[in-house]
Amino acid sequence: MKKNVLVVAALLLALFNSACGRKGPLREPVPMVPQAVSDFRVVQRGESLIFTWTEPASYLDGTPLGGSFPEIRFMELKDEGISGKKGLDSFMKYSRPLAELSLGKPEVVTNRAVVRLDLEKVTGKNYLFGLRTRGRKGGWSEISNLVSVRPEVLPLPPSGLRAEVEEHQISLSWEPPEIGLDGRPLTERVFYNLYREEAGVFRLLNDQPLTRTRFEDLNFSFGLTYRYLARSLVARGGEYRESADSEILEVKAVDVFPPATPAEVRALSGTDGVTISWLPNRESDLAGYRVYRAKEVAAGEGAAVLLTPENLDVPVFLDGSVEKNTGYVYSICAVDKFGNESPPARVKVKT
Repeated sequence: MKKNVLVVAALLLALFNSACGRKGPLREPVPMVPQAVSDFRVVQRGESLIFTWTEPASYLDGTPLGGSFPEIRFMELKDEGISGKKGLDSFMKYSRPLAELSLGKPEVVTNRAVVRLDLEKVTGKNYLFGLRTRGRKGGWSEISNLVSVRPEVLPLPPSGLRAEVEEHQISLSWEPPEIGLDGRPLTERVFYNLYREEAGVFRLLNDQPLTRTRFEDLNFSFGLTYRYLARSLVARGGEYRESADSEILEVKAVDVFPPATPAEVRALSGTDGVTISWLPNRESDLAGYRVYRAKEVAAGEGAAVLLTPENLDVPVFLDGSVEKNTGYVYSICAVDKFGNESPPARVKVKT
């Protein structure tokens, strides 16, 4: 028994020594840098370049980033451009921070930056832009996708944006631009985009560039306030280029449109009084009906009295407070939820 215990102990010792002597492959530490941005975008809008991107969520090792600091870099291209790994290396070697473009300090907010152009200096030149970020710890990320932009002279924005609130639409119109940013008359066709603010963001309303200086917004609700802006467009190089924003127009959609007059009103005198009925209205904002009554007198009609302090929900009413052998004139009006009252439908009856 003692011999067996010694054998087992010897085997365990051998295994322990073997494990202690084994060495696995060394792992290189993951650099403490953010993931690279992959959706960097640059567009010219009027006299400005607009930069947008999605902020990386984490470092390369998966640690949450918790905010980042962006750096936009640029270089001027003298030929067709650069691409591939060598292109990225060349960009990092020859590019400079955007602030060195001598166009003023970029205005940077979350995932967006704007820089105003001096068109006399940059028009016709081809620039390449990229972006990198760094977190509160560690170094810079790899450079993002690269975007080339050749600044151009674009039209001025539309002017005189105005609106008319109608029963089923908000009709918007504006004046076309006559000159470009350089002050010269426009010689190319101008199109338009119209935007409406939703949840703090201006979203495009039209599916295709507009060819006329008006637009009908059918998707709206009375009682709300809307904000609109328009931009001019020109087609160049197979794509549309936008102007700066027009002035923002604020429109309060007030319902001043009454329902239709109730149709086919009938009055029938009976032992319980006078029963009045009519066809129901079809308006989506209908709040109900009001019934007025006036007595027929020698001089014509007396003053009309409202018989329904609360709006009726159904198109029928029994007036049980009539006098015998008396002529009455009833006026039936439809009312919407904004208090607009239709012209009356009138019917006469004698008890």
